Order: sequence, then C-alpha cells, then structure tokens
Amino acid sequence: MAKECVTTVIRFHDIEKVALLERAIQSLHAQADVLVQPVIVAQRFTLDQMRQLDAAVRRQWYFDGLPEPQILNFTDPGDFDARSMLLNHGIARHLELDNRYLAFLDYDDLLYTHAYRTLTKALRSSGAVIAFATVELAKVISLKDYEFVYSLSTPYTGRNKIDLIKDNFCPLHSYVVDTSKLRPDELYFQKELVRVEDYDFLLRIAGRHPCDFSNIGTRIGLYMMRTDGTNSTPGGMGSVTERETGTAWKDSINRLNGLRPEYEIKFFASDF
Repeated sequence: MAKECVTTVIRFHDIEKVALLERAIQSLHAQADVLVQPVIVAQRFTLDQMRQLDAAVRRQWYFDGLPEPQILNFTDPGDFDARSMLLNHGIARHLELDNRYLAFLDYDDLLYTHAYRTLTKALRSSGAVIAFATVELAKVISLKDYEFVYSLSTPYTGRNKIDLIKDNFCPLHSYVVDTSKLRPDELYFQKELVRVEDYDFLLRIAGRHPCDFSNIGTRIGLYMMRTDGTNSTPGGMGSVTERETGTAWKDSINRLNGLRPEYEIKFFASDF
C-alpha cells in the first residue's frame, strides 16, 4: 500500500541559483499536516556541484522524522534542454519510493504552508485523481541579495475541466496527483517537448480521469515572474499560445497540437 506522503519533484539546472532552490525547499519543509519528500533532479551537474546541491538541500531539510530528500543527477550526454526528462527521472524515483501523492515545484517558485494539506484533503474527499487550487502571480525585481515583489495577482482564470481543455490555467505547482489511482505508464512527460510539457501532461492525466476543482480560488503558492527575463514562460496576459515568443515555443505548441486529438477526454461529476 502506498505511503501517505507527497513526493515533490524539483528540476534544477543552475548551481548559481541555489539560493532560490533553498527557498523553495523551505516552503516544502513548512508544509502543515502532510509528509513531504523532495526529489531534486539536477541537469548534468559535476561532482562538486552535486556536493554543493546536497549541502544546500540539507541546510533546509533538518527536522527529525521527515522523509529523506532524494538528490539525483541527470547525466545523459549532450547539451539539449532536458527539462521533461528531468521530470521523468523524478517520477521514476517517486514510483520506487511508493508514495501516494505526486507534485511538482519549479526551483524558483513557492508554496504556502497549507498547500498540500488543502489538495490531499480534496483528493481523499472526492476520490479524484488530481486536485487543483489557485496560484498567485508575483512580479519580481531580482536584486543582489533579495527579490522585490512589486505586484500580486491571480491572472490564471478558469474553473473546471472544460476550461482546462480550452487552455492551461493551472501552473505546475497548482495541483497534486494521487498516483495510487494511475498506471505507472501514464506518468510521464513528453521528452520531445521543451515547452508546454506541463500542459501535455495535464491533458493526458486530467483529460481521462476525475478531477477536483473545489479549491479553485484558494491561493496555495506563488509563481515568480521576473523582470530580468529569466523565466521560460512568456509574460503578460492571455493564453500561452497568444504570448509565445520563440522557436522553442512554436515547435512545442505545434507538436502538442498534433498530439491532442489522440488524447481521451472523459467527464465526471467532480470535474465541475
């Protein structure tokens, strides 16, 4: 029987940004009433970088009785963007750990203390496979020693599965999946997609399985949008497809549009 624990997969590619990762780990450390096990997946780190990463994670993961953090290194050769493969690496470890719940968090974003308590409670109550809540958008100026948040908003509009199928309004850290209700072969990100990989994942998992949207409107975390342009997601309002700005976005969106007709869509009472 799966352990009542949330695996949180974090992909990490730049050791110079380790302070941001530590802040994300702090937000996992502070989760109330829920066991959390971080799985941090680095992209082609050297041995010295892995030592630095391990030390940083353990600085923030210090209470007795917490599940052991898992620190992995994706080492396949090449210099391609491995963001989807990092997530798959983390999912593979999640399946080995046999934890019940699976979540994701980008290293530069944050969760509020009640996030996983809110979502796992919803999953147990509704029997759904995936539960969603609302993430706030924080507009940020990155300074030398800290980040200045100058605006908070909730631009990700949508209420139910119909809205999700139309366009993705659910950031990567706005949901938790009950993987005890899924086959292992359903849990993957398309490695060919280097953008919109999270939307493809949602279309496949949320599309065919019961969802819980009862906590839309409950704010559980921050999506950090930086003025220095370091985010991979385009800024501004409207759908991603209206805001895409480069070849990587165009290629991935075209690939996703080619795959979408193959995905099964079912509707359940909890989807609305």
